[in-house]
Amino acid sequence: MEPLNSYYQTDLELLNLIQMDDKAAFKELYKRYWSKLYVYAYNVLKEKDICEDIIQEIFVDLWERRNDVQIINISAYLYQSLKYKIFNHFRNSKYKKQLLERLNIFVEKMDISHNYEIYELTECVENIISNLPEQRRKIFRLSRNENFSNKEIAQKLGISIQTVKNQISQTLKTLRDSIKKH
Repeated sequence: MEPLNSYYQTDLELLNLIQMDDKAAFKELYKRYWSKLYVYAYNVLKEKDICEDIIQEIFVDLWERRNDVQIINISAYLYQSLKYKIFNHFRNSKYKKQLLERLNIFVEKMDISHNYEIYELTECVENIISNLPEQRRKIFRLSRNENFSNKEIAQKLGISIQTVKNQISQTLKTLRDSIKKH
């Protein structure tokens, strides 16, 4: 195979080489777009480490999915991926911040005995979850602990979105029933 001459390779040619597992082509594409994506992300997020992590995730995902996705315009694909990742970052950060604020308010109003009850309840919930069938446990933890959407879980595990919804629903029902007994 000829050595990669990046000056004469179009993005589309690089994509075709990447689909043939050409790491040099991937490295060239990475060099072409990394700094542009970083500048875009930094202008929005203003956090160096988070920007770098997000961009790294985008390129890792591109490499892992190189044979599964049909990309016509790599620039549009990368920027769309970046926008999606930034949106998810904001959504997850906002969600976590709201949960922490609510938890702080809740904890401030409680005394030590209530804290112990919460500890017991948390232990109970964790025991219930750990005794679930492996697939249900994995789906529930991806949903609740890692904030994956139903669609993301379905893609990650290779199952339908409806299966994800059903499994989460069954898990919540199991939790409700078990907690009532507890």
